[in-house]
Amino acid sequence: MRRFAPTTLAVLLALGATAGCGGKPARPVSGPAASATASPAGPSAAPVKAPPLTEEEARKVVKDLSAKVEADSFDAEYWKGVAEGPLLEQQLAVVETARKYGTDRQPGPTNTPETDPAVHTWTTGQDDGGDRWILGAHELSGHTVGDARNETVLRWSLFHQQRTGSPWHASFVARAEDAKDLPQIAVGADGRAATGGDTSGLAANPADVCGRYGDYLHTDAGEGGVKWSKEVVSRREAFADGLKAERKSLGDPVRLEAGADTVRTPHGPVWRTTDGGALVACTTVSKLYTEMGPGRSTKFSSSGWAGTTGIPWASYTERIMGLTVLKVPAGAAGEVSVAAQSHLPYSFEGTKYTG
Repeated sequence: MRRFAPTTLAVLLALGATAGCGGKPARPVSGPAASATASPAGPSAAPVKAPPLTEEEARKVVKDLSAKVEADSFDAEYWKGVAEGPLLEQQLAVVETARKYGTDRQPGPTNTPETDPAVHTWTTGQDDGGDRWILGAHELSGHTVGDARNETVLRWSLFHQQRTGSPWHASFVARAEDAKDLPQIAVGADGRAATGGDTSGLAANPADVCGRYGDYLHTDAGEGGVKWSKEVVSRREAFADGLKAERKSLGDPVRLEAGADTVRTPHGPVWRTTDGGALVACTTVSKLYTEMGPGRSTKFSSSGWAGTTGIPWASYTERIMGLTVLKVPAGAAGEVSVAAQSHLPYSFEGTKYTG
């Protein structure tokens, strides 16, 4: 899947990273896995617990689905078989935009990623084999055909299976702040990742920190009782400054309005870290509405949406999905920071200039 946020929005929404680019991870980290065993027949038989995924099984899921997620496809049914949750929602919005405006590119090798066989995995799930999750991390080395530049990034991804034997789906992708910054997940004696548990001693409540993060970045609600890291504060300031810069670059359009819709609860498990903290996956869709005014238009030389470049637009709404993993440390005085983040094109709605 081509994952490029538009250049103008990249500054405006403080988009530090897009998620598609391939590569090779460092050394493998243990991430258990396995298949479930059928319960013996008979009313008096005790249910057999489904063993954790083996490391080999988890790595295979991550490698296979990561490759499928990179497909340059505008087929909604394809994505329904590959993804779920925020990632499916995002891709279906891209597909719908392509349906409305056409596709101005052909599937090809540009920015095709390469995934190294070494994949880091952490897994969790119910004893009965239900609600199984994999947190995967692997390096991607992206390149563009005809361009000598290469970039290696570390991607964190979530994969979900409703029950043993049902299909796995990719649901969340985020780029680590540092290419060597692996998730530090606590693992129990059974090999499963530690999730949930007592969160009362954390710097913020994982149940509502996603909503507070979205409010802080995109509204005037303030800190919301959370001590944010200086990087998060800088993102907030960059958003405000970017809006001013965008207004200036467009020659003061008659309307330029920004907003966001935040999913206030975490996506997937609250992953506990080795230092007693937690990692929380959060989703926000940022929106920028631009109306140039009478007799005016603007064109995009590049864009995250097929069929939208080189066209004079009188007005348009750009939406970007932000997928953010927040690090919530142990201790009330700790600072909540961004551990990984990607911004992916979501939807585009425009009115062409006809004057």
